[in-house]
Amino acid sequence: MPRGLNSTLKTELAKDSFRLCNLVFIDVGSGIRLTDYAHDVVDGSNTYSVSDHVLNIGEPKESRELRVNTMSLSLSGVEQTYISLFLSNDYVNRQILIQKAAISAAGAIVGSPFVAFDGRLTRFEVTERRDSSEVIVEAASHWADFDKKSGRLTNNNSQQQYFPGDVGFEYAANTVRDLKWGRK
Repeated sequence: MPRGLNSTLKTELAKDSFRLCNLVFIDVGSGIRLTDYAHDVVDGSNTYSVSDHVLNIGEPKESRELRVNTMSLSLSGVEQTYISLFLSNDYVNRQILIQKAAISAAGAIVGSPFVAFDGRLTRFEVTERRDSSEVIVEAASHWADFDKKSGRLTNNNSQQQYFPGDVGFEYAANTVRDLKWGRK
């Protein structure tokens, strides 16, 4: 894992004992920055607020195969701020960045944090139980939309752009049932 790590951080991680924390940025609303460390962590001009509402941060797995990496983040639903944040904002395809940082005895970041996951939000769900509430946020790497085909619409204007004079989609907007492409 030493790739991309600066020498100061490598030296810190080589010690027998070190403190490691997660820095979480979720680009929803005005953006939230959280840490699972014992106190707020400052990285440049960004302050990551300590939060005991961060329940679990998933660990993305690496492989040699080309695949879409996913991860999940669990937040306490007791803090209604997170539920409200996702319900009142457009969150799909917004960035989520998970970084890991080594922390000195004085509480400062040693070297610079390294990126553990950089992806896009795909969905969230709220799980309610008798004694707890949890917000589970799921994310995928930027490769999630790799196979998505965009640009063509099933309307007359799009058809005229590619095939002038073809009236096959002239009344497509009036069709009330699904078009079965290539199926019987």
